Amino acid sequence: MNNRDVGVLEARTRTTKVDADIVSRFATCSRALGIAVHGRKRPADLAAARAGFAALTRVAHDQCDAWVGLAAAGDTSARVLEAVWRTELTVGALQRQLDLQHGALGFHYDSGLYLQFRATDPDGFQLAYASALTAAGRYGEAYRLVTEIAERRPGFRDARWLATVIHYRAERWSDVVKLLTPIVNDQELDDLFAHAAKIALGSALARLGMYAPALSYLEEPAGPIAAAATDGALAKGLVLRAQDDEETAAEVLQDLYAANPENEQVQHALLDHSFGIITTTAARIEARTDPWDPNTEPNESDFIDPGAHERKAELLAEAERELGEFIGLDEVKDQVQRLKSSVAMAIRREQHGLAVGQRAHHLVFAGPPGTGKTTIARVVAKIYCGLGLLKKENVREVHRADLIGQHIGETEAKTNAVIDSALDGVLFLDEAYALVATGAKNDFGLIAIDTLLARMENDRDRLVVIIAGYRADLDRFLDTNEGLRSRFSRSIDFPSYTAGELVEIATVMAEHRDSVFEPSAQEDLQALFGQLAAASHPDANGVERRSLDIAGNGRFVRNLVERSEEEREFRLDHSEQAGTEAFTDEELMTITAEDVRNSVAPLLRGLGLEAKV
Repeated sequence: MNNRDVGVLEARTRTTKVDADIVSRFATCSRALGIAVHGRKRPADLAAARAGFAALTRVAHDQCDAWVGLAAAGDTSARVLEAVWRTELTVGALQRQLDLQHGALGFHYDSGLYLQFRATDPDGFQLAYASALTAAGRYGEAYRLVTEIAERRPGFRDARWLATVIHYRAERWSDVVKLLTPIVNDQELDDLFAHAAKIALGSALARLGMYAPALSYLEEPAGPIAAAATDGALAKGLVLRAQDDEETAAEVLQDLYAANPENEQVQHALLDHSFGIITTTAARIEARTDPWDPNTEPNESDFIDPGAHERKAELLAEAERELGEFIGLDEVKDQVQRLKSSVAMAIRREQHGLAVGQRAHHLVFAGPPGTGKTTIARVVAKIYCGLGLLKKENVREVHRADLIGQHIGETEAKTNAVIDSALDGVLFLDEAYALVATGAKNDFGLIAIDTLLARMENDRDRLVVIIAGYRADLDRFLDTNEGLRSRFSRSIDFPSYTAGELVEIATVMAEHRDSVFEPSAQEDLQALFGQLAAASHPDANGVERRSLDIAGNGRFVRNLVERSEEEREFRLDHSEQAGTEAFTDEELMTITAEDVRNSVAPLLRGLGLEAKV
């Protein structure tokens, strides 16, 4: 499409007769710009030029040169740039009367992102007007003007940059990447253009969540454009934060703040560790109902991914299968199924427009160690994700040491970083009561709890927290802050395993490892687990516990199976057959009662326990 196609780009004012008075006034105004007219030049007086051209446009409103002069004098308002573009068919009519040198009359305009360009011809005027439309948020109109030029002049970098700016302002990050990737490493780019392209491309990649390639452009953000250097350093810091490198991110942001203390965004990023990059995807951008309005873009939970339904069904089926494979824990299984039904029906009621009470999805898993709490947390994560409550099935397991720092301010930063890494999934806080185990009022654990509560509120649609541990200890933990108990209103109780269940667990675990307990070994296991279940012993904190709970229930079984296999390997390696290697599969697989007995004593000694086998 030609830029003079008035049917598409709206009618322009055509050339009209120029009288001598207008030419004379144009000459006077041009001299005020500092332009040589008929060989005579005088110092520029932009105020006089602006007043003169403003008056001239009122009587010669159809003359493009008059409007260009007004823009050159400093008035690059949207009204003036539109007039320049609308009258472009008369460009040069006044300049030719004065024999002005080509390009002598022109004006600089702001592209809208880092760079300024000079317009002296119709294409430049059209781009200048497109920049004004972009600034006004009229992206579609601006893009049509820019595209018309870019198609005629593929190598015209001004047009490519204006297209980049339009997509950047409309937050169409994938299109920014497409426009800049082919040219960002072009050695012919001047320093300004190269710096602007590098920072804009790095920022766009960051907004798409492509952190590694983004850092390749943002690693050295300094350059000749101050605003780009600041934006690049800020984006670099936030990318590092998104990669859980809070220490390096803090260094970058501190240096940036020292150089830009008046920048509120930098200050916010430094003080608020939850401040980060809001990412999207090319697919979600393309799913907008209005391609130029980011507000019409579906959020991640609303976005209809063609494969999402199938993946959610697979997650639910996988969770169902894993739950069914659990040995024992019948009450736990029932509570998990009820939890699933509660969430699923709440979603159905909401879809039918029925009232749904606000329910917290955070959970308390109360029970001794080794009773499957972590594994059930993963099942719950799959259920929540399969039902659409969470976007990810990830479970981030943490303990006190992951949250607590040694210095003032460090705990809040560590806790926020951990929570950031768990967003859209499950944060599993094992032995949660350890956060306040000291009981001291100045314990940094209280800061971690306050930070956790704030994020549970601020990110309530993106975070599910499960706390785990002994029931009595968790009750004391929930009493340390009035906001905790109201948020953890649902509990699942994990009972200790029975001796018979532990024997079954050991048998299945061995089968998965191509091992098998001989009958007498199984009898010894039954006796061992029975003794540990009946006995009690003080734990590390002096609290009397079942010996089996101190041993770790299922964890103890795993350790016992592994140790028994080691004893079997040692026994076979020192047997008469070892030299001939004439072992049957049965011999290589069987764990004997002797193997079990030789394993038990050292394992119990390490736990401070004892039992007769």
